[in-house]
Amino acid sequence: MEEQKNENNEALQQEKHPEAEERQGNSSTRSSILWIFAGGYLVYTGYRLCEGILKGTDDASKGFLVAGGIFIVIGAVLLIKAVRNLAKEGAEKAAVQEEMAKKVIEENSKKKMSISERAHLAENLDDVQEDSEEETVENNSAE
Repeated sequence: MEEQKNENNEALQQEKHPEAEERQGNSSTRSSILWIFAGGYLVYTGYRLCEGILKGTDDASKGFLVAGGIFIVIGAVLLIKAVRNLAKEGAEKAAVQEEMAKKVIEENSKKKMSISERAHLAENLDDVQEDSEEETVENNSAE
């Protein structure tokens, strides 16, 4: 009796744990997207500051070039970090999904089948065998 309660408690904890990870993953994804926008904006602003000197206009000073260069570097760093974080999250999510799929497969293989499930399984096998025999006959007659 106590073992069943412990198993039920463990199952409930495992069900709650993925929800917490999913919330954390969503906030991390959101922050990475914000970093991408911020980095892109800084790169754009830095380019606009440097654009006057690159085009050779008279009203541009070297201070704008320095500020623009700093903006471009900081924006590029933000972009790179955000993209790496998103890639890492994607890889972790894929690994978790693969692990969950393996657990489901293991649970299904350990599960005992009822008599009705076995009968349905046998019916499906008969249908597959008949279909493959019909295809073989059709292929032989076509040749």
